[in-house]
Parts: sequence; C-alpha cells; structure tokens
Amino acid sequence: MPRRWLLSVLLVACSPTNDPAPASAPARKVAIADGYDSQALGALTFEVSNGTPEARAHFARGLLALHSFWYDEASRQFEAAIASDSSMRMAYWGAAMSKCKLLWADDDVNGARQLLARLPDPDAMSPREQAWVSAAVELLRPTDVRTSRKAFAAAMENVYRAFPDDESATFLAAALLAAMAPEDPDQFLVRVRAAGLALDVYRRNPKHPGAAHYAIHAFDTPMFAPLALPLAEHYARTAPAAFHARHMPAHIFSRLGMWKEAIASCQAAWDASQAAARLYKLSADHYDFHSLNWLVEMHFELGHRKAADAALATFAQAVKEGVGHQIRAQFASQVLSYLMRTGEWSRADELLAPLSATPAKDSPSRSDVASHCAAASVGSPYALVEEQAVVATRARAAAMAGDLANTKQLLANLDTLRVQLRPILQTTQSPEAIKKFERTHEWRRRTLLARATKNDRALLAVLRESIDGADSEVGGETIQTGFLAREELADTLLRLGDAKAAAAEYARTLATHPRRARSLLGAARAAAKLGDRKTARARYSELLLQWATADAETDGLTEAKAATAEPD
Repeated sequence: MPRRWLLSVLLVACSPTNDPAPASAPARKVAIADGYDSQALGALTFEVSNGTPEARAHFARGLLALHSFWYDEASRQFEAAIASDSSMRMAYWGAAMSKCKLLWADDDVNGARQLLARLPDPDAMSPREQAWVSAAVELLRPTDVRTSRKAFAAAMENVYRAFPDDESATFLAAALLAAMAPEDPDQFLVRVRAAGLALDVYRRNPKHPGAAHYAIHAFDTPMFAPLALPLAEHYARTAPAAFHARHMPAHIFSRLGMWKEAIASCQAAWDASQAAARLYKLSADHYDFHSLNWLVEMHFELGHRKAADAALATFAQAVKEGVGHQIRAQFASQVLSYLMRTGEWSRADELLAPLSATPAKDSPSRSDVASHCAAASVGSPYALVEEQAVVATRARAAAMAGDLANTKQLLANLDTLRVQLRPILQTTQSPEAIKKFERTHEWRRRTLLARATKNDRALLAVLRESIDGADSEVGGETIQTGFLAREELADTLLRLGDAKAAAAEYARTLATHPRRARSLLGAARAAAKLGDRKTARARYSELLLQWATADAETDGLTEAKAATAEPD
C-alpha cells in the first residue's frame, strides 16, 4: 500500500511509515547561473522532481529569499511558481515554509498547513522530497513554538543524514539555531555545530545566502564575533536585494565596536526595506524597524545625538501614520532605551504621544501565537505587548522621578499584563524560559522600587543578581539598548563612591562589548576619581577618537577634551 503523504500533512500528526517509497520522476536541478543573479539574492542549487523552467526559476528565487528571511518575497515567488505550474509539488513546501519565521517564533501555522494540504500527487514525490515535507510537518504540529522547533531540528537531522547537500546542511543549521535558547546548557556546542554546517557550505558556495547568514547568527556572541567579520562583510554583497542581508553585518560590526560600519549597514537595510514596500505597495509594517531601532542606538555611540533624534522622529512619524501593534510596541521600547541614554525622563509622555495620535492598523493576525491567545480569550496578544511596553516605559520614568506611588501602581499594571500575556509565553517558550522571564520581572520590580526610593544599595544588590544570570549565557546581553546591566552596576558603584569596583565593572563591559561610549566615559571618570591619570587619559583619548565628529553638546565631550589637554 503506497505511503499516504497527503493524509499525514492534513492531520499534521503522522510519522512516515516504513513502506517502500514510490517510484519518482528523475530529479532536476534548480540553479542560479554563476555570478550574482540579476536580482542579487545569491546562488544555490536544489533538486526537484518536476516543474516547468519558469516555475523552477520562481522556486529558486523564493528559496534564496527565504534564506535571507525576506518572507514577503519568498511567499510571492513560491506562489508565482504554483501559478506558473500548479503541479510543481515542492513549490507548495516552499510556500508553507515561508509562513514560518524560524528564528522569530512568529508562524502562520494554519496557513502553512493549508498550503501543504494543496500539494498535488504527493505519492509521486521522490524520497528526498518526501523527507523535506515530513520535516515541515514536524514544524507544524499543534504544540508550543519551542517544542516544534526541536522537532523540526530532529527531522532536519534525518534529512541531512539521508540526503546530505547544501540545502539540508543550511536548513539544519537554521533549525538548530531556532531550537536553541539562551538558558540551554549546550548552547555553545549548538552554535559551533550550526556554524560548522554553514561554513562547510560557504566553502563550497560562498554565494549561498544561508551559509553566511546562519554562520553570522551562530557567531553573534562576544566570544565568536571576530570569527564572523569576513562573513559579515561578504553577506550584504551576496544578497543586497534582501534588506535583512544588509542588516545582518551590523550584528557583528556592533559586537566589535565598529559603529560607523554598523550604522551604514542598518541605514542600507532601512532604505532597502522602504524601497521594497513601495515597489510591492505594502504597508509601513513591512519596513525594517529593527534596523531603525539600531540607528537610534548606534548614533549615540559616536556622539551623534541629532542623528539619533532624527531616526527616532522617523519612527514616530511612521507610528502617527499608522502601524500595527507589534511595531508600536517596538516604538515604546525604543523610547525607553532613548530615555536611558539621554536621562530626559520628564519627556516620557511627550515621546510616547505618537501612540495616542493614531490607532493601531493591525489586520487580523493568523499567527500561531494569536490563535492560541484567541482560544484563551485574552484578546490581541500584540495589543497587550504594546501596552506592556508603554507601561514599562512609564514605570521607569516614574521611578527615576522618585514617584513611589505611581511606580507601585504601574508595577501593579505590569503584573496584570504579565498574567494576561502568559498564553503567549506558554505558546512560544520553554518552561525554563518562562521561569527566566518571571525572574526578570521580579528584578525589574525591585530595581524600580529601589530607584523610586533612591536606594542605591538595594539597586546594587538586584543588579548583581541580574548580571549573574546574563553572564551564564554564551550570547551575553544584547548591546543595542541604552545601558547594559553591568554598566548600570558600574554607574551605581560610582555614585556610591566605590570607584575601584566601578572601574573593574566598566573594564569587564569593555572586554566583551568594545567601544561602548558610556563604558569608556565611565571608566575614565572612575580612573580619575582613583587618581589614576594615565588610565583616565587613555580612556578619554579613546573616547575622543570615537567622538571625532560628535555633536558639541555631547555629554562628556568637553570633559574629555579638558582631561586630555592637561599636561602629564
């Protein structure tokens, strides 16, 4: 009895049997000609058993876009392949995979299942193609995102063992990274394995977008970042049509304190995303706000406050013109980080005002997260996430103003939102990750109360606890935010008069996050307080090199110039 692949797809619950595989048509190869393709997405080869030349060309471009997380283009191309030749079976697989954002935990599971259910004559697929479809089925089972990622990674291991080639290697690398969590004890080994798979493909085909892309993700840690620098410089040239390919080098540039290069990378990504949205008449939700966030942050590292203000104003204007809840939540979080950098906490209401100017323009979401939350009757998960970001910003502003009563009220609001958002965590995160979120919430509560009461001793204790948690992770803290926890710890120590301990904490930050302007300035101030003029002068000098074109009003600029002008 032949294997019923279509039934297994429809049920999304059946594993392949041990029945003999059906005879299949001779495999053909989908390949991009040597050199960059005309649309600049890279080059790859993927064997398929059927499809007209036109359909196969669309399929190839869709796969290239998928490797660069350009999901809009991937979906367009796979659907174009189906429209060109509705019998091309793997095009349905590709269209389904474009509904699953592996590393972003944001899937349209129902949409992907429906596409696989349309797959024509699945019994005619080659054993290799059936293995790929089976792996997709594992990804689409009705479970939480973390479990589905682990199942997909295990399935891709089987595909890679049975059919080792560039595509099974790169998809396995992506699957391993998607299944990994910061709290996993084997995170180091997973990163090494994923990087090894990707680099092996890169050696054979340096124009494969997934090879460089996934290696960069694997190496996106303080420890590994230097290894990825050649890849970062290469990837954007390989697939410049994909705005995410232009953005990804910034992950490595910023890890290495290469702020000018990182800014150029994010600006190129932002511009490309806008151009693509205009071309395909898409809403502003399709802009690369992730890169715009980073433009706000990284301009501060060069002392370019005016440029950071301009980037934030661009974001605010987009919010006023109408974007969805997810983008609005990003904006609220960006306002919080901006206030951390500037210390202008009295401006919180002013900066959050664009959110009140226009209501969210979300279309009905079909993501797995949204469907789970609807079943739990908690309303729009993205509206709740936006509200949480806004309340968190207001709570920090209240605490910094010493308004204890308002801080407590806003913390109570965050408690309520945390309960309402629990279905999202249960859908997307492992139990260990949920416990981590709970610890983080408790740390935030204690830090805000300490700030509201101006109790630096209590603040110091909480910051030490939070740093212990961050240091246990291979990836460490993100650097695209106003302050790192260790920086805040160092700042607190300096306020308490312990310049020696502060200097040590600033040095630790700079060892893993080089050229952080706030840490350079803090380290210089700590050394000056200790009477260590040589170290202070060296830190100020390093900062002045970084701030060669800084705005005249940059905090610490006059101080640094005066300190370095003094005779030894």
